[in-house]
Amino acid sequence: MEGFNVSYFMNGAAFMFFGYASFRLLTNKPRSRIQSILGMILAFWALLEFKDILLYFPSLKTERLVNSLLFVDGWAVAACSFYLLELIAPRWLNWRRVAVLFSPYIAFTIVYLCTFYSPVFPFYFGFILVYSLVIVLIVTFGARRYQRYIRNNYSYSEHIDVAWLKKATLILAICLMTWIYTSMHITGWGDAIYYLSSIVLWFVIIYYSAYQITVPMPNNLSGNLLATAPQEENENDCYTEQDNGFSHAFKEELQKVMEEQQLYLNPKLTVGDVANAIGTNRTYLSSYFNHQLNTTFYDYINNLRIEKASKKLLSVYPYTMNIDEIAECSGFNSTSTFRRAFLKNTGMTPLQYRKSIQE
Repeated sequence: MEGFNVSYFMNGAAFMFFGYASFRLLTNKPRSRIQSILGMILAFWALLEFKDILLYFPSLKTERLVNSLLFVDGWAVAACSFYLLELIAPRWLNWRRVAVLFSPYIAFTIVYLCTFYSPVFPFYFGFILVYSLVIVLIVTFGARRYQRYIRNNYSYSEHIDVAWLKKATLILAICLMTWIYTSMHITGWGDAIYYLSSIVLWFVIIYYSAYQITVPMPNNLSGNLLATAPQEENENDCYTEQDNGFSHAFKEELQKVMEEQQLYLNPKLTVGDVANAIGTNRTYLSSYFNHQLNTTFYDYINNLRIEKASKKLLSVYPYTMNIDEIAECSGFNSTSTFRRAFLKNTGMTPLQYRKSIQE
């Protein structure tokens, strides 16, 4: 009985969490497209939690109603997938694609409501597992492309990368497996763990999504997902072997612009900004970094920031400037990114480097 009491409490807590979070997101202005989608999904989860609260009344808790609502619970998996797909492929999701992805869930629910045939459950749960696995694979490879695109086009990653999806995906798997287990073996503690895991899952997503800025990446979900870039982007790479004769002059022009204009000090610098400064196009420049310099735009600029600014500031102002100030003056918009880039470049943290030059 104690387990069920904890379950009742967690059910109420989950309802209040999803209700409050969805209200804040949907009433916040201005809000981004990703925040609107997240708000609607959380509102749907709040309704699911409220539905569970209503089932505590004995007059409503009939076997057929409980089983029917289990099918509705499965719709939450589709709702999760909508958010993940929108995150790695902004604006790929539309009402037609939502209808296509949602239609199998509706079909299973209608079949059960028309027949009340219990053996439908194993097929439904099996479909949900397969669907979840496919979505996880798509999101994994799509996120890898997305991360590669960011590092080829941006000198920063704060609030635009999706590396945190690994954490969210792990919690989602725990939440899904707990839901399937508790659907077949109803226990108070099992339900409590499910409600807790769902709160943790969406808390993590809300935390990272609060300042998430979506970066338009054309055709991220097209072509071979195992490729590091969409087919269209690969086809447009305009740096080829016959361009090697120009690479020396191109490199000198790039270095000249960086030295004279100190573009690397711009914390929001993009590959398009540099391409405009040297009179070339974005795709050619990105391809030049990848194929000729064997690096990414992100690493190239951050290495320049460290070599041209950070090391000098650490040497000239060993006591008067703290690490945060040095990171900002070097063109980094995040101290954590500065520390990671500095460690990668020198093999030491900024503080270790500062101590080494003082000895």
